[in-house]
Amino acid sequence: MISRSLDDHMPSSSTAPHPLQRNLAPHLHPFQKPREYTRAMTAVKMDRMFAKPFVDALGGHQDGVYCLGKDPRRVAVVAGGGGDGEVIVHSLALRRPLLKIPNAHKGMVGGICWTSESQDGKRGMVTCGKLDGTVKIWRSEAFAPGLRDKEVFTGSEFASGSGSASTEVLDTAGAIGEGGFEFDEEEGGGLSLDSSKRDALGSKLEPTMTYTSKNGFNSIDHHRTESVFATASNTVQVWDENRSAPLSTLAFGSSMETVAAVRFNQSETSVLASVGNDRTMCLYDVRTGKAERRIVMQFKSNALSWCPTLPTVMLLASEDHNLYTFDIRNLNSPNQIYKGHVGGVMGCDWSPTGEEFVSGSYDRTIRLWNRETGKSRDVYHTKRMQRVFDVTYTPTADFVLSASDDGNVRIWKSNASKKLGPVSTKERQAMEHRQKLIERYSTEKGVRSVKERRHVPQSIHNATKLKREMIESRKVKDDRRRSHTRAGREKPKAERKKTVIVEQK
Repeated sequence: MISRSLDDHMPSSSTAPHPLQRNLAPHLHPFQKPREYTRAMTAVKMDRMFAKPFVDALGGHQDGVYCLGKDPRRVAVVAGGGGDGEVIVHSLALRRPLLKIPNAHKGMVGGICWTSESQDGKRGMVTCGKLDGTVKIWRSEAFAPGLRDKEVFTGSEFASGSGSASTEVLDTAGAIGEGGFEFDEEEGGGLSLDSSKRDALGSKLEPTMTYTSKNGFNSIDHHRTESVFATASNTVQVWDENRSAPLSTLAFGSSMETVAAVRFNQSETSVLASVGNDRTMCLYDVRTGKAERRIVMQFKSNALSWCPTLPTVMLLASEDHNLYTFDIRNLNSPNQIYKGHVGGVMGCDWSPTGEEFVSGSYDRTIRLWNRETGKSRDVYHTKRMQRVFDVTYTPTADFVLSASDDGNVRIWKSNASKKLGPVSTKERQAMEHRQKLIERYSTEKGVRSVKERRHVPQSIHNATKLKREMIESRKVKDDRRRSHTRAGREKPKAERKKTVIVEQK
């Protein structure tokens, strides 16, 4: 018996599209692959045509910007530390400074991080100085624009309607519009656009807590949940916010090396890692107050970052132009080597997804990488951007921030061709379809060549060419040495095995 339902052939509503019947039998579509390949080529060309990664440059610094401190709980707030001791808290959404602290430190700012309070209005900024040997905690209403006492908004759309103590703070950043209310609590507070009031507020602001040391601090990192932070100088010191003296001093044996950077593990928060000027990377356990293991590498590492989704994976930015990922359970050799820069890598940071990371180099470029592949998927540069000293992802992974010594904090899209602003459902579906086509045919020669093609400055191109020639000549020399000397009896050493000289326990 043959039956047919009109529901299968009529639109479900007056606004729904008319259903299309498709026969998916492969013999009825003999040219499907050639058609899809043509569409994939069109899609990848469109992807490159609309690739405009640069969003904006946040100025205001009188000297170069050498460190960044993002607020891990807010997307639109980042602080930049200058070479003249000035700290500026930027709003990425408003693209203007929220607060300028002109003389936060004497000399260069070594590092910036944020305290661990869950409420935006109560969270403070922690800065350290490379020359003056001080750590300071700053707290101001200007750090959280739009956050005000609930009592002010009793019965309004910004509050629950019940009167509450004036010490409570709204926990939603930017709840009030930019043309919001004027408050007399302090000049320049809130979302006021009066730059003179804002500058006056920053110049009058005093730190709520100051910690001093005989040595300057090169780096600082705060514990994820507790009121504890770690600093890097000639040793690694762990501090409590409520005590003026360090809780513990961590060092490997009698080593007196200068520690360049220190980071808490985001999952196993009692694990601490540091890199030093003696080409070392060291692991510490805060609970025991001891250094657990240390490796000595061929070159010095400038920065490190823990993977947010894989607690045992660590990323090192090295002076030999490469980046390395290590699994701390096996430190004999790196998991992967990432090559592409032609200058020392000064900063690195993982994406919140843990699948990608970004690096900034002395060669004036920023590169984005996939964790599984050793070649960068994209490279960003501008004519005016100078040497990049720090990079970071925003907490939503949509944007990348870079700090360079030309005095600017730059905002980049993590996906160069991604459209900013609202996208209709139909447009989003078309973009997803094009992306799937590119992924499906990414191994084809034509699609791959268009997808991976990048234009770089002439200086980078020449340096890459020279570096390639040097590596090739070194390989030829090693081959000849193995052919004509006793070194030929030994097996050639893999590239990953050459990275680590010794592991010390």
